[in-house]
Amino acid sequence: MEKFLTIGALVDWCGEAHQASFSVTLKRIVEENKGYINLLELLEEVNPCGQEYYVHKDIILITYKCELNLLSFRKNLTLKVGTRMIGLPISISRSGIWACTEDDGELRKKVLEALTKLKGLTVVLNSDIEFPGQNRTLSNFVFRNRFTGFDQYMQEMRSSYRRHLMIALQKGDDLSFNKVSPGHFTGQHYQLYQSIMERADYPLEVLSPEFFNRYNSEVFETRDSTGRLLAFIQMKGIGDTLHFMFCGFKREGKTTDSKGDSAALYQNMLLFIIRHGIENGYKLINMGQTSAETKLKLGCVEEKKYLYARHSNPVIDAVLRRLSGVFSDKGYSIGHKVFKIDEGFTRNGAY
Repeated sequence: MEKFLTIGALVDWCGEAHQASFSVTLKRIVEENKGYINLLELLEEVNPCGQEYYVHKDIILITYKCELNLLSFRKNLTLKVGTRMIGLPISISRSGIWACTEDDGELRKKVLEALTKLKGLTVVLNSDIEFPGQNRTLSNFVFRNRFTGFDQYMQEMRSSYRRHLMIALQKGDDLSFNKVSPGHFTGQHYQLYQSIMERADYPLEVLSPEFFNRYNSEVFETRDSTGRLLAFIQMKGIGDTLHFMFCGFKREGKTTDSKGDSAALYQNMLLFIIRHGIENGYKLINMGQTSAETKLKLGCVEEKKYLYARHSNPVIDAVLRRLSGVFSDKGYSIGHKVFKIDEGFTRNGAY
């Protein structure tokens, strides 16, 4: 297994012609992940956290290090352990396992082989494939865009869901969404982001203001009719997918809307993202891993995500196997049929 300290070094190595039987596959993986490679290059500068990159056969593992609270599922209890995370060093749903194969069994086998070569505690986060123990992490929610406009999207909803959103839109009728110019992400915007992170259940990485000013993305701020800054949204288009990356707003006090309703403010923010994605022709809108009920009621479908923990010490690893299921997210159990035509929509996106 090859190890690299920068994503640039990994990319250069994968591009070299002498990489034998896996060269074509590795080059393809790099090509398909160009947008994320640019993100990783920036994160090495603005969020250094022990990033390391591994190539095992024809798969690439993106890793970073953090202090993980193993008792985060228990209120008021803390047990922090130095951990290598296989995932992107930023709180988005993208997996840190990069591969081309569609054979889950073969991919699982290769990842488990790679894990045996890593020392200490390693946690695979946001995997798209299941591992032994079937531990789940927060699901991801994706909006599949088949609409020609926002009005069509609203009209194709079942009446109860449309009525709920119309109420939210009426509550937010004085809100304006204005694009923030590159480099103009202010301290006020950042305080709203910090508010989100302070109330997050599982905060792993807190980004610096420099990230928001330097990352090539779209940032929109939300203001009320008096010009008060209430919130912001950060989005990034990669290929045919629009990614909702981060936002900031406070649940109470000065950044609720003029009617004092932070839930309506958040719904208006999500609806703005959907409108933006529809109007710009994206096929998919990746809405992220939080607020399951709210996003499912907007017509998103659920993508299950999995985690797996392994320790190089066989005794500790045996304990982890016995605790299998303790760390698993319980998920959201209620199904929602949001659209009139697509009666087959379920909570996991099946037809």
